[in-house]
Amino acid sequence: MVDSAVPLGKRKEDNIFALNNVRRYMLSNRKDIILVNDGRYTSGFTLIEVVMVIVMLGILYFVIQPRFDTFYNLKLKTAAKKLISDIRYAQSLAVSRHDDYAVSFDVNGENYRVYCVSDGKLAKDPFTNTDLVVDFTTDSQYRGINIYKVNFAGGDILRFNWRGIPQDKDGNDLTRSGVVQLRYKSWSLKVNVTPHTGRVSWE
Repeated sequence: MVDSAVPLGKRKEDNIFALNNVRRYMLSNRKDIILVNDGRYTSGFTLIEVVMVIVMLGILYFVIQPRFDTFYNLKLKTAAKKLISDIRYAQSLAVSRHDDYAVSFDVNGENYRVYCVSDGKLAKDPFTNTDLVVDFTTDSQYRGINIYKVNFAGGDILRFNWRGIPQDKDGNDLTRSGVVQLRYKSWSLKVNVTPHTGRVSWE
């Protein structure tokens, strides 16, 4: 408080001190101002501003998330279509070459390959003319796809005889549908191979 016996402006130091006290009091009631140790003041964020940012981030997440889900589903379907195409190709090779062909799945390695049973030679991809091996850990188009489950009469090999009939790893005709289950993120697809005909479908 300024001494009443001394007119305002006569004691400059007291006037500055009083004004600083008033300024300090006014700033102390502002929630968006932070007083730092050296006496300087800096802007901060109010609680309302923080809440608004959180709300906006939440809205943004719910807007973008469905688009990611669509991408995940599309990638999984692309991998399933490739697998179905390769199974059908193995069947066609068996019929056209009158030899047994097989599709062997490595669940731990996340890959599969198509080969001739009689000599073990890998089939050639009809589009790239390279060995028909699909590796979901290295192929950029399918990276991240998980071969979750394979069951062909208890085994992980699907064979086709020269008549195109699907068989297990020992050459016995399948009596029930064989299944390959693929997963990606939260999505899952099953590729089914029907006994006798070898018809391939997904669900």
